[in-house]
Amino acid sequence: MVIGIFTDTYLPDVNGVATATKNLRDVLIANGNQVILVTTGLKGQKHFSFEDGIMRIPGKSLRFLYDYRMAFIYNRKAYKILKKISFDVIHVQQEFGISIFGRLCAKRFRVPLIYTYHTSYEDYFNSLSHADPFKDTFTKSTIKIIIKKIASSNAQIITPSEKTRFLLKSYGVNNYINVIPNMLSLSEFTQPKDIEREIVFRKEHHLLGKKILLYLGRLGKEKNVEELIQGFENYQKLYHDDKAVFMIIGSGPDQKSIESYVKLSECKDKILFLGQVPHSDTAFYYKLADVFVSASTSETQGLTYSEATASKTLVLAKYDFNLADLIIDGSTGFFFDSPTSLVDRIKEILTINIDRKNQIIDEAFKRNESLFSAKSYYERIMLVYKKAQRGNF
Repeated sequence: MVIGIFTDTYLPDVNGVATATKNLRDVLIANGNQVILVTTGLKGQKHFSFEDGIMRIPGKSLRFLYDYRMAFIYNRKAYKILKKISFDVIHVQQEFGISIFGRLCAKRFRVPLIYTYHTSYEDYFNSLSHADPFKDTFTKSTIKIIIKKIASSNAQIITPSEKTRFLLKSYGVNNYINVIPNMLSLSEFTQPKDIEREIVFRKEHHLLGKKILLYLGRLGKEKNVEELIQGFENYQKLYHDDKAVFMIIGSGPDQKSIESYVKLSECKDKILFLGQVPHSDTAFYYKLADVFVSASTSETQGLTYSEATASKTLVLAKYDFNLADLIIDGSTGFFFDSPTSLVDRIKEILTINIDRKNQIIDEAFKRNESLFSAKSYYERIMLVYKKAQRGNF
């Protein structure tokens, strides 16, 4: 097949949609398909480019939204090239900018359209809202109208989880919705630990002999990172564990407030900020940690949990039903649902018997691989593409 993918975010952006799109492109190409990916330009890019099947259209950086870039909904140079390509299907990953351009191309070229709904925008606008109830309500209502209109169009709809399917249904979408969990590319996370690099890193950051709790992701209100910090503080107040440290990796609109909070904390010497790291380094940090922790309930699937699991690192997550397939509490990972249970779980994990730890890690790894394998994902995606070609909606 010749497949066009249109997305408003792509590598080197660090977020779930960019990673999911990269994995989609890779698995399609690995199975002999031709893929033309259309996305926004790199940071600072001023001119249109088209190299190695990736078309980049310059856009404006949105500082209020994690510095994502928004391109105009039409680009003449891109359109002239794209109209000469005999696409079998066009797959749009989002709702704005480049994705609108993708829907326009599908309509004008008379090509079957597939749309994946990745992002629960309500959670993100909650985190970006600045206490104006009218604007907040108006924004959410507008988003719902836009999403409903797109998802009710003549297209095959995909969501990565039951959670996002239920959300679309709550917006009034009546089209059939295909639930296909995003594939996790396991190869970069299943490589052996880089022991030499780890020793050097631990020495540089005074972490020799330390047990590391890791948060890796955006620093936005919807991620509830302060809840994790408070849990770590409460754990230290209760157990005075000099061997436990909390490492935070990422950036976002809440970074300054989180850093200010930590500066006033009695545990500030045991909390390490590293800022944003390249995507290629994330596997190193997962493997470095003893446990990956997250209090987010805004995930539409939760790629970070899968990445940590593939890295053979224990996972501690705030309960969210869309994680129930991956995390079986006490068997493939751990849940908490209150400040007290968070402290209890930290204690349990940091003192866990080595045999039980290895058993949980192994079970989680197997479950993760079966849920998000490339083979299963590719087969399900191709079924949707073929349905789109047949006009089955």
